[in-house]
Amino acid sequence: MKVLLHVSDLNQIKRMQNNINNLLKEDETISISVVANDMAIKSFVKSEDTIINDKVHYYICSNSMRSYNVNADDLLVGTEATSSGVYKILLLQEVGYHYIKV
Repeated sequence: MKVLLHVSDLNQIKRMQNNINNLLKEDETISISVVANDMAIKSFVKSEDTIINDKVHYYICSNSMRSYNVNADDLLVGTEATSSGVYKILLLQEVGYHYIKV
């Protein structure tokens, strides 16, 4: 099974992390990707204490990064910039990821 968690609200990061933990408790083999855009990207910079799960792929929207003056060098280790968050969502859905808005 493949799950895509979309987070755009900075206040939903804890919920996203809880969703990840709960999904992995149910099925350790589940493939989880997170796409962060808008204000939520601010949680994925080195100065924040967001916990990155090494079993999850994290994609950070470059368009949002430009809007909030975040450079790729500022991102937490274990995350990856993607040119467009909404396009990445479409690509993941094309390959069978189930979409969940956090």
